[in-house]
Amino acid sequence: MGNNNYLIRMIAGVLVISCFARCSKSVNKIEKPTSPIPEQVNSDQSLATTAASTYTYTVKTTEWMVDGTKIPAGAKIYIPAGKRGSLLLKNFKGTAAAPILIVNQGGRVSFTTETTASYAFKTQNCQYFKVLGNGVSTIKYGFDVNGGNIGMTMDDLSTDFEIAGVEVRNSGFAGIMAKTDPTCDVATQRGRFVMKNVLIHDNYVHKTGGEGLYIGNSFYEDGVSTSCGTVLPHDVINAKIYRNLVDSTGSEGIQVGSATSGCEIYSNTVKNPGRSPFSAYQDNGIQIGEGTGGKCYNNLVKNAPGDGIIVLGFGDNVVFNNYIINSKSYGIFADSRYTPGKNFQFINNSIIGSVLGGIKLNSETIPMNTVINNVLIQPASVQAIIRKSTGVKLTASNNYVSTDVNTCKFVNYGGDNFHLQSSSPLINKGANVLSYGIKFDYYGAVRPSGTAFDIGATEY
Repeated sequence: MGNNNYLIRMIAGVLVISCFARCSKSVNKIEKPTSPIPEQVNSDQSLATTAASTYTYTVKTTEWMVDGTKIPAGAKIYIPAGKRGSLLLKNFKGTAAAPILIVNQGGRVSFTTETTASYAFKTQNCQYFKVLGNGVSTIKYGFDVNGGNIGMTMDDLSTDFEIAGVEVRNSGFAGIMAKTDPTCDVATQRGRFVMKNVLIHDNYVHKTGGEGLYIGNSFYEDGVSTSCGTVLPHDVINAKIYRNLVDSTGSEGIQVGSATSGCEIYSNTVKNPGRSPFSAYQDNGIQIGEGTGGKCYNNLVKNAPGDGIIVLGFGDNVVFNNYIINSKSYGIFADSRYTPGKNFQFINNSIIGSVLGGIKLNSETIPMNTVINNVLIQPASVQAIIRKSTGVKLTASNNYVSTDVNTCKFVNYGGDNFHLQSSSPLINKGANVLSYGIKFDYYGAVRPSGTAFDIGATEY
């Protein structure tokens, strides 16, 4: 009996090593495993009798990879405080009712590696999991991801996850990336795989070489060229990107692509994006990329060398209650590339100091562009609303245009206090936009608060 058990363990070890070899192209080649795959339990029998709600596993500092194949749904994975190298989590499978939790233990965890390394933190083929840096209540960002070409990446068919309480910095390219690029493996392609229920919130991403947050593929319509021809990227459904602080990124602060339904980008602060873009026009604040629909609201975007918000979306896009300040190009730029929907709607935004103009509409194929209740403050030499041609369909009303931000009568514009003084000309001068779903302002106050709607992102 003992010999049989020994033989079974030998065969299992060979199979694990073989599996790793097939997946090696996705793993950082610079790092080497310092120990075998960790023992999660003593035997399969003890795993089967372990309640999912009580099962825990502590990741050793020397472990560069943990295979979660035998870890049950509802388990809690602890990563002890201190400095460590890159970490790969693979095959973690929770359920919607019992996701697997990955938390810091005892303090702040720093995943530190060179920018030439593939990643600092990665998930591979994982589902229903949460990476939460809230293991110590007094530490806001319990996980510190420092370095890697991609700082933190959820790919290789990972889906249904939440990332929060993480600081990501000094990445060679993207800070946080969430997508599976399509390959000749049909399992990665549109129609076979959907990344869904993506929650990325309350993170601090800064000093990246490329995008701060890079969610979904950028080439929804044309796809990606491979050795087996052109393949199409997967859809992203129910992505919620909110309350992130993104500062000093090489390219866009936040970029979301292929998010075909249920996408919301809200309450983020994006400062100083596009410091060293890898190509032209990759220096915007927030990019709503090809194939992305939904809502973009209550964001603060400051000092973009390009556009504050660029919309290349699905055509059911509502962009509202955003403060867009000091963009060197346009405040909002819209271009209908792959746009089967009916509307681009730009409502109650406050766009201040955009060098080339407030809202630029190149969206000739969209059935209607709606521009209502926006504040547009820019030099007298540029237009507030610019259409590429008469082919751009436009409905515009109740927009406030001025060359001087002081006319808006903010409480403290220089201090980012955008509440209105009682003497503001924006009060009660807006159109009723309840039919567009605009029921609150930048600060969450109910609209309207007075006898009529106010213009701009803030309701008095």
